[in-house]
Formats: sequence, C-alpha cells, structure tokens
Amino acid sequence: MTSTKKVKKAKKVRKVRKVRKTKNKKGLGSRLFYLVLLTGLVLFSLAAAFFVIFLQPGTLSDIPPAKVASVHKRPPQIMYEEPTLPVTRLPVLAPALYKLRYEKKKDGRVAIIIDDIGYKKSIAEQLLDLDMNITFSFLPFGPHTAVLQQKVGERGCDILLHLPMEPKNLKYDPGPGALYLKMSKSQIGDTFKKDLASVPIAIGLNNHMGSRFSEDRKAMGYLMELIKERDLFFVDSLTSAGSVGYELAGKTGIKAGKRAVFLDNEQDKKKIKKQFDVLIRLARKNGSAIGIGHPYPATVAALSEYRDTLRENVTLVPVHSLVH
Repeated sequence: MTSTKKVKKAKKVRKVRKVRKTKNKKGLGSRLFYLVLLTGLVLFSLAAAFFVIFLQPGTLSDIPPAKVASVHKRPPQIMYEEPTLPVTRLPVLAPALYKLRYEKKKDGRVAIIIDDIGYKKSIAEQLLDLDMNITFSFLPFGPHTAVLQQKVGERGCDILLHLPMEPKNLKYDPGPGALYLKMSKSQIGDTFKKDLASVPIAIGLNNHMGSRFSEDRKAMGYLMELIKERDLFFVDSLTSAGSVGYELAGKTGIKAGKRAVFLDNEQDKKKIKKQFDVLIRLARKNGSAIGIGHPYPATVAALSEYRDTLRENVTLVPVHSLVH
C-alpha cells in the first residue's frame, strides 16, 4: 500500500470515529434529558399526593369564609380565625366522681357565653327557652339584634357586645364594625361608639376574632380607656396566646375575665359534651371558669341534654359575677 493510500485510509478512520463520538454524545445528552424529566414528574406526583393526603383543608379554621354581602342578609360565616388555642383535655368523670374528687373544694361557678348573637334568631330563642343562666354576646348591626336584646333583657341574662377585631389572617372577615390596627385613634373611638350604640344595653364586651389587634399594646390600651369611660367590663376571648387584653384591663382598673374553654370548635354534640366536662373540672378545681360557645344546633342540643349535669356539679352564673 502506498503512503498516499495509507493517509487516505487513516483520515477515513478518524472521520468515522469522530462521527461515532458525536452520536454517542448526542445520545447521552438525550438520555440525561429524559432521565431529568422523568425524575421531575415523579417528584411532582409525590408532592401532589402529599398535599392531598396531609394538607387538604379539613378544620373549621381552614374553611374560606363567605364575604358579608350585607349586614342585613347574613352573618360572618367563620366564628374563629386561625386554629384556636388548644384546650387541655381532661379525663371525663361521672357526676358522682366529680363530687367525690372535689368534695373538699369549694363549689365551682361557671359562666357560659354564647357569641355571635343577632343573626340566627331561631337558635337564640331556643337558647332562651332552655331557661339557663347564659350570657348572650351580640355582634354589632345584626338584623335581629334589637328584638333579641329585648327578649334577653326581659329574662335578666347578661348582654355583651361581641366586638369584632382584626385577625392575623385577613382572609377571615370579622364583619362590620371591626377595629383594625391601621385605624387612627379617632377612627377606633368612632367605630367603637357606633358598635356599642347597636347593643345599647350591653354591660360589657368580649372580642370577636382579634388575634392581631388583641396583641397590640397601643391599640388595646386605647380600647381599655374607652371601656373604662363607659364603666364596662372586658372578657378576653383569648383567640391569641399573645393577647394583652386581660393584662391591660387589670392595669387600667377595668373588671375583666378570660375564656377557659371553647366549647364548640368542633360542631359535634358528643365532643361538645366532653368540653363541658373540661369546663366543670376546671371550675371545680379553680373555683370558676368561663366557657364560650356559638349559636350552632349542636351546641343547643348539647346544652339541652347536659343541662341537669351542669346544674348538679357547678353553679351557673352570669359572666359579670366572674370578672374582677
């Protein structure tokens, strides 16, 4: 073979090798692309499955509230903003065991506040028909507030203003008459004055929502001044562990109390009864306790069935007798 032919053959071999090398690189790049794509699809599927199984909304505090189209059409649909503070779950005891365990303790006194009154007229009337010493807390500007206030007043039950305040999560609407941190001092004063005018026979107030507002010392300090000017008392609903309402009320010289148990975070009659058990235990142990519920059919049913147990184990009192 001549040197010329050898050179040509060597060039041809190098060319073939170069083509094969290029094809191999392209093939490797293609395989890497499909591998990355497949990995991404797998990770996306796993993330979607995790969301559906573990993060799917299921509690009352996760339900997006319906906006209040008109104060005369329907009330705010969500009674709590954010998950409410946990309540210590105490073991359920039979009535006889309550007396046995606490026979050396002074009798417990219990005040039950029902919030959000002024909208669901029929349920409020059912609560009145129970003939129990219940405290009724009215949202401002409710369509049935005037009529229900008169009926509650005739029964001699305590009446509170259920004052709407700014929550931390603004997707939860506290409703008309709410106090917000962005308001000036004069705006807070004017709004509070109008709210109170809608519940003119209120002798005190507790907060509706307000997890953000109740943590602000400046805003709550001014609110306490307004409450003191009108000789009212304040019950801290404790929708936030960081609420300064009860503390500032004491420093301002206002009579105050605070919620011990939310009765109906879960609208299930059996679970509400268990919360009444907790309320009884706390009252018998500490001397008194305040429970807060809402005008739900399940709450009315639980109160109706548990009325005698409550009366046998504690003394039901109006909330004004537990503020100090």
